[in-house]
Amino acid sequence: FPSAALGWLISEEPWMQPYKQTISKLKIRSSYGLVGNDDIQGRRFAYITTLGTNDGYSWGASGNGGHHTVGNVSHIGRWEGNQGVPDLTWETSAKLDIGLELGLWHCFNLQADYFFERRSNIFMQRNTIPGSAGFINAPYANYGIVDNQGVDLSLDFNKQFNEDWFLSLKGTFTYAHNTIIEKDEAPSVIGTYRSFTGQSVSTLYGLTALGLFTEDDFVDVATGELKPGIPVQSYGKVRPGDIRYKDMNKDKVINDEDKGPIGGTETPEIIFGLGASVRWKNWDLSAFFQGAASTYRVIGSDIFLPGSGSGILGNIHSNYTDSWSVDNQRQDVFYPRFSYGTNENNRQASTWWKKDMSFVRLKTLEFGYSFKSLRVFFSGN
Repeated sequence: FPSAALGWLISEEPWMQPYKQTISKLKIRSSYGLVGNDDIQGRRFAYITTLGTNDGYSWGASGNGGHHTVGNVSHIGRWEGNQGVPDLTWETSAKLDIGLELGLWHCFNLQADYFFERRSNIFMQRNTIPGSAGFINAPYANYGIVDNQGVDLSLDFNKQFNEDWFLSLKGTFTYAHNTIIEKDEAPSVIGTYRSFTGQSVSTLYGLTALGLFTEDDFVDVATGELKPGIPVQSYGKVRPGDIRYKDMNKDKVINDEDKGPIGGTETPEIIFGLGASVRWKNWDLSAFFQGAASTYRVIGSDIFLPGSGSGILGNIHSNYTDSWSVDNQRQDVFYPRFSYGTNENNRQASTWWKKDMSFVRLKTLEFGYSFKSLRVFFSGN
């Protein structure tokens, strides 16, 4: 796994000395190298074929016919488990980094990096092996490519203005986005709404919500009969206020075949922080803010939906007024129509329950006063 790095500290060149008071540091650098990973999840000795167990066989008279109960003998059988991978190798990551370090006026420092990584030979279980191949379990292989790229920024400012005033600022920002380049998907799936190729790792999955059903969508609200042209709902009868989904494959039926990647991951693509510290004479104040962005999650399930599980699960007292009802038929409510017991239609993972988890918080705060040999301060986390 070779690697190489090259840097040039431009600010130390003789022809840069006249600008030293302004440009206190200027450096450009780059690195490229390969890294190996042999931590294969779930298969410690994946090059060896394993044995598994099946239901086995039995012989002798049994009581199944209602006459004999003597001599029934059974034994567990053995068959091939996971196929060994004779050409097993490690995952390989090719990493590139291009960086800039800039210092100005001996108080301002910027560090910026662009990085790119291609991870190949990812060890995974194949998904497109036909059953006629005869494998009990689908074989594993070094198959899969993922690209990851982004930027990493760090900014520092430290300045003693005079005997009384001092100011320090520090900010960090990281953005990273990965893309699945190669995944073992059927050729008929790649390029469609169901494909994970081209998406990020662990992209959220579910239905696409169009809003809530209204009374105008029904021929008969009491029976749940929908008007002609509206796709058939396979998750049970629906009523006004239930979630309406998009027919992705245009087959006039809403079912699991309409599910696919809906964008976003729980892992944040953006992480940032900002810290500040100011001192005036003997007084000082410091704070640090931290946050994340471009992070999403599909909430839901019986535990979450109010009234589900025959009324014994779900916190109906939480935000229950922000829900659809006959008296509140808004489309922008948080909850769809409440129901007694599990509502299969509304509990499906979908864009309706896809929520932005971005946040920024004040993580630490400190205020103090310094004597000659004593400092009194208040600190909060």
